[in-house]
Amino acid sequence: MMPTIIFGFLFNLGINLITSLPPERLWHFNTSSGLSISEDPKSTGVHWGMIFNFSSFSIGWLWLTMCPLILAIVERRRGIEVTSRNVRQQSRNAFGPILAGAFLLGLLALPGMIAFFTLTSKWIDVPDSPYLSSLCLGLFLVVVVAIYFGVNWSLYNQIIIIENQMSTTASLRRSSELVRGVWGRGFIMCLLLALGTWVFTSTILGLTLLTFSLTVPEFAPLREVLLSVEFLTLFVGGYARISFESAPNFWTVGVAFMVKILIQACIAPVWAILTTHLYLERLSVQSEHNVSSTDPVNP
Repeated sequence: MMPTIIFGFLFNLGINLITSLPPERLWHFNTSSGLSISEDPKSTGVHWGMIFNFSSFSIGWLWLTMCPLILAIVERRRGIEVTSRNVRQQSRNAFGPILAGAFLLGLLALPGMIAFFTLTSKWIDVPDSPYLSSLCLGLFLVVVVAIYFGVNWSLYNQIIIIENQMSTTASLRRSSELVRGVWGRGFIMCLLLALGTWVFTSTILGLTLLTFSLTVPEFAPLREVLLSVEFLTLFVGGYARISFESAPNFWTVGVAFMVKILIQACIAPVWAILTTHLYLERLSVQSEHNVSSTDPVNP
């Protein structure tokens, strides 16, 4: 996992440094999404509010660690001794299909994210009634479809790794087949994981910004907010953000990126363990069903 952590850190650092080149860009340190750079029309300074941020669920480049993690879980369950080098070598060929599946999932989730931001922000002007109700209904249906297929395809990593299925589309179909009998359970598992990730991310990033407010003068305005009772709203959708016209210190930028990468490194094994457990359970049930259906009927 360490090489992926280092690569993810350098990749995010490089991308954001390139993004910050235009002088009008603002640097945002957020308890919900970490560090980001954008042309935010809001003024610099401290902002506090409520939002359910999709970026809290991102595993980023740590998604690639799902390959060796899943293989290690299965091999240990079978009583086979494994090493990190062995599982990396055995799962190396699965990186391509895994990335292709993640890309397809991202394309599916994109309309849902746009729909969410349309209804919860002022980036896009929402028309007045009678068009508002139709728009809300249409966007709601898009989100429902994205969630449905997201749960259906939640086991595609396991299909690729364990069953050595190198076709992304075939692995997605196979995942839908396994999830079909326990869709509600899979949805609850994904929902709880998403909520847990959201709270965990907000808490760790909140504590990181609190540390900055106590040690870095530029972050001092955040201290009063993060030391107040409003800090508890981080657990129910609250966020705190401080924005600058330029990055305060290089080390604060590095720490912010590293903390977000480490959060993702904690999330990836949890996702791998839960989804692999569901996959093995469904595989066992399917195998028992196949055996019983092929047994001859006694007269």
